[in-house]
Amino acid sequence: MLKQALLCLGFLLLFIGPQIGIAGTLDIYYFEYPPYYHQLENGQASGIIVDLARKILASAQVEAKFHFVPAKRILHEIQSDRPAASLGWFKTPERQQFANFSLPIYVNRPAEVFLLRENEHKFRPYDSLEGLLQSGQFFLGRVQGLSEGPRLDAMLAKYEHKTVQVAADTVRLLKMLESRRFDFMLLPPEEVDVLLHAAQTSRDKFMLRAMNDIPQGNLRHIMYSKAVGQDLVRRIDQAILTEIGMLPAGQ
Repeated sequence: MLKQALLCLGFLLLFIGPQIGIAGTLDIYYFEYPPYYHQLENGQASGIIVDLARKILASAQVEAKFHFVPAKRILHEIQSDRPAASLGWFKTPERQQFANFSLPIYVNRPAEVFLLRENEHKFRPYDSLEGLLQSGQFFLGRVQGLSEGPRLDAMLAKYEHKTVQVAADTVRLLKMLESRRFDFMLLPPEEVDVLLHAAQTSRDKFMLRAMNDIPQGNLRHIMYSKAVGQDLVRRIDQAILTEIGMLPAGQ
């Protein structure tokens, strides 16, 4: 009897042993937004936040399956009834209505005004973004559906008539700035070099200008569909605390 019990236990451990401590797989959707996430020529996901996420998910013993899709498709997946996640999103009240968020995994440097160097003299009188927009002389280019963080979003909402919304990615947005379709865009400094390389254009054409009313950088999170279980969310949050710690608040 004891021999049979031990045999049964052995078979049970054989089947469940490899799964002990494994939280499962998670479908992660991302789009072209260097240097945070982009697709390499071999089809692999890469970027600052992708690398951070791999480290965090490995610590949480979660297998990530990356899917390269357009930005609009990501929001569709997050609002579906299927388990899904995406990396590096700002936590806004609008998004919290249909998604859950991890602890922050990255904080940007403060965004700056990115403009054509040939127009520097036009921007010289302004040291605030609000003043720049209030002047009525400039158009801002933005990727449709992307947030600049709660405080900047609230400011920019007042100037929708001076905003060119682009249903594309930041590479296309940069190309449109280069073609003078609008006057400036907003970029954290860490994005500039990779973006210029992806757009195959010269840094000499552009410049950054800091504004005194643009707040500290935004916190970026993993955004989950409501179908992702809270146990998994908590497990990943614990891995974030272990691997990164609690990031200081940005905006």
